[in-house]
Parts: sequence; C-alpha cells; structure tokens
Amino acid sequence: MAKQIRLNMIFHTSGRHDAGWKSFDDPSTLVDDIDHQIMLAQLAEDAKFDAVFLPDTYAVLGSSFLRKPRRGLEPAVLLAAIARETKHLGLIATASSLTGHPYNVARMIATLQQVSKGRAGWNIVTSQENEALQALGVPLAEKLDRATRYERAAEFVEIVVAYWNSLPKEAIVADKVNDVYIDQTLANHVDYTGKHYQTSGIMQLQGRYDGELPVRFQAGVSAQSCEFGAKYADVMFTSQPTVDHDRAFYTKAKEFAAGFGRNPDHLVVLPGLYAVVGDSEADALARKAQVDEQMSLPFLVSNLSKQIGIPVEELHPDKPLPFHLFETIPADDEVIAYRRGDIGGVAKENDFTVKQLVHHNLTRGQRAIFGTAEQIADRIIDWVDTDVADGFNINVDVQPDGVARFKDVIAVLRDKGRFRTEYEFDSFRQNYGLPPG
Repeated sequence: MAKQIRLNMIFHTSGRHDAGWKSFDDPSTLVDDIDHQIMLAQLAEDAKFDAVFLPDTYAVLGSSFLRKPRRGLEPAVLLAAIARETKHLGLIATASSLTGHPYNVARMIATLQQVSKGRAGWNIVTSQENEALQALGVPLAEKLDRATRYERAAEFVEIVVAYWNSLPKEAIVADKVNDVYIDQTLANHVDYTGKHYQTSGIMQLQGRYDGELPVRFQAGVSAQSCEFGAKYADVMFTSQPTVDHDRAFYTKAKEFAAGFGRNPDHLVVLPGLYAVVGDSEADALARKAQVDEQMSLPFLVSNLSKQIGIPVEELHPDKPLPFHLFETIPADDEVIAYRRGDIGGVAKENDFTVKQLVHHNLTRGQRAIFGTAEQIADRIIDWVDTDVADGFNINVDVQPDGVARFKDVIAVLRDKGRFRTEYEFDSFRQNYGLPPG
C-alpha cells in the first residue's frame, strides 16, 4: 500500500498572509471570535485534515500584532471548545517549555486529552520572545543561551510525560467497601530533581485516554532542535526553503531517532508548505500578487533588515540584495547567519529584487507552491515518495477561502490513494500511525 500522507492545517486567524485580514468585511472581531475559529476547524475536519495546529505566543501585544490580527484566545481553552464541536480532528496546542512549571502544562494538555477523547497534541516551544519575557517579568538580560534552553526544555518535557503517566487507570480502584478511591500503591509517584526543576507528586487526572498519551510536537530548523525533537517528539515541524534542505533535515531527524533507540517510522516529519491553489499556475500567482500588494513595502523591508542584519538604508526595493555586505557586516547571531544563507540563497537563485524577495518572504521560511490542485498534489506525492517529508503543515494565504481551495488538492490525493476518505480511528495517534506513546 502506498504511504499515506499526513496533513495538518496551520490555524491562523485570517490566513498565513499578513494582509489576509483585509479581505474580511469586518475584521475587528477576528482576535476573539470563537464562532469563526470553530467554523475553520469544522472546515478542516470536513476536508479530513489530520489536525489543526495553533502556533502561539503569550498573546502579548507585540509590534507584529499591530499590523494584523493574531488570535488572542488561549490555545488549550480554544481547542477544548473546538473539541466539543468536532469528532476526529487532532487539536495541537502550543505551550512553552521554558516558562512556568511543567506540572501546569501537564495538567492543561491532559485535560484537553480527556475533553477531546484522545485528540490532544502539545507543541513544545523553546523560543524566547522579548515581549513575552517582559510580560512575565523576566529581564531580557536573563534570556537563556541555546544550550541552556534545550537543557531546560528536556527537563520540562520529562516532567510533563512523567505526570501524564503518574495516574494510570488501574490506580483508580473506586473500592466502595474499603473506602478507597485511588490506590497510591498503583500510581507512579513523580519525584524529579533536576538542574532547573524540582517536583514531587501525582497528577489528579489521567494523562492517557484509552491508553494513549497526547501527541508531542516540536518545531525547529537547527541541528540542535532536530536532535531534541528526535528524542522527545512524535512529530517534528520545520521550515525549509528548498527540497534539498527538507531532505537533509528529514534524513538527519530519522538518524537521530534511530540513535535514540526509536523506530524512525514513529517520528513523523512535517515541513511547512505555503500553498495557493488556482485554476492555473498563472492564476495562483496572480492571486498571491493581489494580496502581496496590500502590504506596506517599507514595513516589509524593515523586517528583512532585522532578519538578515543589514541596515535598512542598504536595502533598495528595486535592486538586488547587497550580498557583499554579508562579508563586511558579520552575523554574530546564529539565527541571522542561518537566515542569510536561507533568504539569501532564495534571492540569488531567483534573481529577486528586494521587493520581490520580501513578497516571497511573506511565507516566513515556509516553502511556497502555486498551481492547480493536480499540480500541487503531484508535487506533494513526489516529495513524500522521495524522503523529503511524511506530509506537510499546510498554510493558506487567506482563510477560509484558501482552505476551501486546498480541499481540491486533498480530493486529488484521495483519488490517487494517498489520503484518507474517512477518518479510520477515533484517536489522534492512531490516525497518525503512531504507537500509544
């Protein structure tokens, strides 16, 4: 049987494109309109997506929120509401592994697992946005270095999973005669002392539903994040601009998983894919251009300046990227160095002007694809069959229209025997082809 393709829908408020909200008659309610969010989730379930994935920060009103609506609703609470309005769709909540205490995250995601009857996912975040740290009262000078971040995140995840396993079903004996509801001798008491966290106890609810843990997700592009995800996650997200980058990441993730004694087939790798579906490739590109032109060009160039560490006055919209400045202006930050290679490579390969580059870069590192449903489906199949990915996290330009258009791609995949006709199982893990955890 041909390999079944996994697809998540990235759950944006109005679409991946920063100007997507301008297509709405009244976009003023997008940050907190629960009915709009439920409608999008039901549309994703109708298309038979594996899951909806909610990228999230602490919803602090940072500068990027001032030019577009970002969902303000707390992810786990929102997904709990969606869980009651859907039946099969996986529900992936983002929660930091660097702030707060792991017990609280363990309980939050376990609650979603019970409310959704086995459809919860946890996106393990290791990033440190300045606005979030400031809102939490953490001095920016105390921002963790990369090695410490992953060291701390590892302890966090280990504690969360330990608490999920702390109250097995058999410990709830409900013995009326002997007046015992929970038999502690059958529980798995957590007693953890690490460098960053200390905790002891038993969580007051089961982390498993019908024997299955929530699905763990982790996103990253670096070798360190790849290794971390291969050890602790069930599914890895990544943002790679080219097929060769994706294939290299895929291979390395599977190798890391095998090195940790895991079955590489039980680590699902899903790069991001920004897809615009049209009646023809030209129609799809025209659709993109129409939305692109609604963005502020000075704002986009300013963002590019920050991404690649080049002064904004050196970036002229109608001229090529000044590659010579990559040599004369050093990039001390690892992320900036990566983006210079990433973004710079795309600019050079396509001979982009700065304006063309920033419009292309609106996908923020997600590989973009434009064309008919048949063209996009064939490309996805080819990438999965040549070890580029196990599937993709799908971004659309404008929601809900872009999701409705992508249903045509799914229909083609289904006709070719590469995507489900109906959900086969009730649990998220089983639909993903994963063991209980």
